Amino acid sequence: MTETIAQETGGLLVFGEHRYFGESFPYDPSVAFDPEHNMYLTVHQAMYDYVELIKFVRQEYSMEDKACIVFGGSYGGMLAGWLRMKFPQTFQGALAASAPILYFEGAPTATMYGFSDITTNDYRA
Repeated sequence: MTETIAQETGGLLVFGEHRYFGESFPYDPSVAFDPEHNMYLTVHQAMYDYVELIKFVRQEYSMEDKACIVFGGSYGGMLAGWLRMKFPQTFQGALAASAPILYFEGAPTATMYGFSDITTNDYRA
């Protein structure tokens, strides 16, 4: 899907690595998840990383006037949606697949069984 979209649109496809995963650790991996070190493992920190990454890519490739569309599934989809909502000046669109952005324990915006109810009703219909 991603290669096809990039080819069809003439776009540049960039996969950013989430901090604390892969090789992007702010501390040695053996201690990075210790409580005193994992304070940088937050959604906000990750989103700011992507903002800085896109700023760099736009400058490096002379693409300051090009749109940036973020995409992802599950947690990656939630990040895509949140990036678009929080930084619309940086991310001009988002494709969020299977992204339960409003579903958190105790959240007033989504009931505990909301997703199950919707899928059950879809299959029933």
